[in-house]
Amino acid sequence: MLRIRETTLRFVMKGVALGCAITGPIITQAQNLDDASARGSLAMFTDFAKYPPESRPLDSSSWDLLHPWLTESSSMSLLPVGTVRQLETLQNSGLSDDQIAQRVTIPSSLPRYEFDVNKTILAGTQDTLRAELTVTPADQASAPPHIHIVKTELTGDDYLGSPALGSVPFSCDAVKPVCTLQWTAPSADKKYWGALQLDVTLTVDGTSDEYLARQSFYSSPMVAGRFTSNFNDHLENGSLVIDVGVNVLKRMACFVSGNLYSVDKEIPAAFAQRRLIMDPSMKSISLTFFGKIFRDYGYQGTFRIQDLKAQCENLPYPPEWFMDSPAHQAELQAFQNNQPATMEPPRIYFEYSEYSYVTHAYSNASFSDEEWQSPAKTRKLDLLKKAAADLDDPALQVRKRP
Repeated sequence: MLRIRETTLRFVMKGVALGCAITGPIITQAQNLDDASARGSLAMFTDFAKYPPESRPLDSSSWDLLHPWLTESSSMSLLPVGTVRQLETLQNSGLSDDQIAQRVTIPSSLPRYEFDVNKTILAGTQDTLRAELTVTPADQASAPPHIHIVKTELTGDDYLGSPALGSVPFSCDAVKPVCTLQWTAPSADKKYWGALQLDVTLTVDGTSDEYLARQSFYSSPMVAGRFTSNFNDHLENGSLVIDVGVNVLKRMACFVSGNLYSVDKEIPAAFAQRRLIMDPSMKSISLTFFGKIFRDYGYQGTFRIQDLKAQCENLPYPPEWFMDSPAHQAELQAFQNNQPATMEPPRIYFEYSEYSYVTHAYSNASFSDEEWQSPAKTRKLDLLKKAAADLDDPALQVRKRP
């Protein structure tokens, strides 16, 4: 079974690291700011902080939020199987990624491959991965070559000992140079849980080597709960609150999110997320879409919530420690010093569903035009204002003159 650290492949291939993250404005210390950046940071944060972090405007540029179950993929070079075996041997010898990169010779001209997948997170035993594999030639002016799959192998999560999970069914188009692979967790067995790795060994017309194409995805065949078809909506303090029905199976710290679309305009309007402890006693969870978003963007009429997702933390300690880590610093430190010998994958999801719900109609004036306020926001604004004021101090201006 070929199993290589992803970081090793990145070092050797100098590939593009995948993943998306939501980042807020970075506040730089005053002594590292010039006049323009101080005022610019203040203006940027003031504009950003009109809305709370847990409810933001949503538009077509927010790719990661609009595709909550999918990570953007990129084209990668196919590696000859012989090179992969060399990498595996060097990795098992204990060499660092830098040392491995210095010892491996990669052919200068390699075909490239890309998986077009429907999702990279599976939740439940009814959720299916569909991946279309295409290969492009090293010479981009040439037509895409046909590929021939020799074998497919699925490997389980490192936390669970990287179990061999068998082959993945596939079919190749007789006309188009594409092969399609499809996989659904056969059961809620623990071995199908975590970061799974799909290896496809293939040949490419016009070359003599066998190559390896790889696609990783996360599988949560057992679930922390389910959404139900029970919805309700109302206004609260000028914001739109949508209650979503839930069936929680285990008490866990979770991130629950959803996207809101304007039905009238048929465009994404707002995103909402909550960080909370979910409990089996709960029958619903409320997602709040901040009122000023609707006012600023002129949204009114009916709205549709969709793309519901609940990601829960699989913690070997009480969820309260995670939710309020400063208050439980001593307990967390003691745990770090005495971690259990065996660990499990870090995340478990609510079962994937395509539930959506259309709200009642609301006029634009129904929503509040008030900006978000919080003590943390006030402290950051005060810091930035002080930085800008300090840099405008006449004494500093004199010192800056040549």
